[in-house]
Amino acid sequence: MRAPPRAVGWSNLQQFIAALEEQGDVLRISRPVDVELEAGCIADRLVKTEGKAVIFEQPRLQDGSISTIPLAMNLFGTRQRVKTALGVEDLATIGKRLVELMKPDVATISKKPWKGISLARQGLRMAPKRVKKGACQQVVMENPDLTTLPIPKTWPEDGGPFITLPLVVTKDPISGEQNLGMYRSQIYGPTECGLHWQMHKHGADHADASVGSVNKIPVAICLGGPPELIFSAISPLPDNLSEFMFASFLANQRLKLVKATTQDLWVPAEADIVIEGYCVPGETKPEGPFGDHFGLYSLEGDYPVMHVTAITHRVDAIAPMTIVGLPPMEDGYLGEAITDAFLPILNFQHRDVVDMFVPLQTGFHNLAIVASKQRYPRQARKTCLGLLGAGQLMFTKISIAVDPNHPVKDLNALLDVLHEKVDPRSDLITIPGMVADTLDTSSPWENIHDKLLIDATTLPSSDPRKGGIGLPRGTGFDESPDWRRGQVDAPGVSVDFCAKVRAMNEVSEAILLRPSIMVITTKIDDTPSPSNGMQAILDPSSWAVQVEASRAQRQRIFQLMNSIWQLEESEHLRWLFITDDDVKLHSAGSNQKLLWQLTVRFDVGRDLHFDSDRTRICWDATTPIPHPGRKALASAGQEISALDPILPIRSWPPITIHDQETLAKVANMAGYDGYEQTTWQPNVTRW
Repeated sequence: MRAPPRAVGWSNLQQFIAALEEQGDVLRISRPVDVELEAGCIADRLVKTEGKAVIFEQPRLQDGSISTIPLAMNLFGTRQRVKTALGVEDLATIGKRLVELMKPDVATISKKPWKGISLARQGLRMAPKRVKKGACQQVVMENPDLTTLPIPKTWPEDGGPFITLPLVVTKDPISGEQNLGMYRSQIYGPTECGLHWQMHKHGADHADASVGSVNKIPVAICLGGPPELIFSAISPLPDNLSEFMFASFLANQRLKLVKATTQDLWVPAEADIVIEGYCVPGETKPEGPFGDHFGLYSLEGDYPVMHVTAITHRVDAIAPMTIVGLPPMEDGYLGEAITDAFLPILNFQHRDVVDMFVPLQTGFHNLAIVASKQRYPRQARKTCLGLLGAGQLMFTKISIAVDPNHPVKDLNALLDVLHEKVDPRSDLITIPGMVADTLDTSSPWENIHDKLLIDATTLPSSDPRKGGIGLPRGTGFDESPDWRRGQVDAPGVSVDFCAKVRAMNEVSEAILLRPSIMVITTKIDDTPSPSNGMQAILDPSSWAVQVEASRAQRQRIFQLMNSIWQLEESEHLRWLFITDDDVKLHSAGSNQKLLWQLTVRFDVGRDLHFDSDRTRICWDATTPIPHPGRKALASAGQEISALDPILPIRSWPPITIHDQETLAKVANMAGYDGYEQTTWQPNVTRW
């Protein structure tokens, strides 16, 4: 059900939840539910079946006691609920309003000043309002204790309970300007928690700037409050627009801020819970593992520690949390909304961008489909390269450029243009040694990977590969296949060819997605298991077993690749994707899991293989087996094989999978609790 239009945004979380309840979109579970594993499993089931938001009225803590504060999950688990939270039906209206502020019509306003009154009013409404009292401080814990809050542990191998929708307030030690970010927080004990701010984030920037200048860095973790705050905390805002101002802009009313009780920070007055504290510059603790939005456990690392000095909350506080893991997940719907809402901003800052889509099935940073203007040769490539410098788009692993009228959200249309318009010799561009997401465990080093740009656009008349009368004077013709110039249909292989591949002993399944695009699955021995992963061995004297397993994996890939490329017709098979046989290519949900495998487990520098003429590619998406890399082998004086990867392969973490006991308990209680006993698609949810 759609929410009616609203003149102003939500004042607090309770108001938003009440509106969802009026729409019949909230499930309340009144029985005690364990915050460890059970609550997260129920939320996962709901989000993957497009179910309701859920309120656990009696969250049972790890010590067996019942929290006095209810736990809310899956609040943003459908596209419609995200729109309801933001008070719009067309998400692009958010970006359009923002562009109006960024680029006012100066000529009109200079002639008709009254035309600028609405913009002035909008600007005034964006300034946060400082107040003396806030609902978030109605209750002050006498003895602050994080373990009394309903903070879930959502996956069996998580390092502990994690705050998963934290609104983290930090302050620049030089300018005094505050930032609101979302960095997960692991609970270490009653008054200690971790802060997973990656080196690319503002929180880390503030911490680095504090070294040598202050002894303590003030921090506040806020939970709940107006839902616009959550959207603001994860939005790619320009540096001169604060998250608090953007939240006011979204709500069309000034956000109220109140002074924290023990730290020199201003926090949202309508937040449900505020955890105040400080970090000591340079102090860290091991954080993780944590089942993250790539569907894998992020590796353990050292991150700052927050020392809690106060916990305050509303009388009617609700603790909102989320679960992240194998997509689709709640964070995916938020991510999609950000893309749609900020598209007008991208259009304004990057004029050649027409549309863009980052599929939630890929974990967002692994794939971006960019529709670009293509008035002159290679314009779309330039557009994609420009976006690599736009905020978190710097993490994008694979960029695919398409025509301006291409429907970017239609993945079948994407397959069409990959078949019809991509010549591997000239349309695949790799960029080595670029910025990677910290969570990308397929990369050879943390925060560094190669990128792939695929040009799937129509050749403009002035492109040398197009030929003909459109070429500028003095420009020669660059040889290109007739099908790439659009003169004939793109070639492909026959159904009989697919049958021959399917008959190979090493092939488990094969499917033609398009005449030139084939996916095959195979069984790799000694591969990392979904439930345990595989740790990279660090001691050179113990490398042998793991190195041999990694070599055997690559030998299987190369054997399959060469065997298939030797078949008659194979010159027309331009795309060969190979992945593990844990995806069933002909069953329901296979496309979602396949898209996940082909992007999350794939590293451009290691897993993209061309034939000798660069007319065909093999894309290896099998689960990586750790390997130290050729340089490390050479440094250790060990023999090097042609099967050894040049770049290292890091530890491969387990996949986020619920344990069988929790799954059985959730299934047995489904009827009593009131959520649908919909069968989960195994290709989407479980291995």
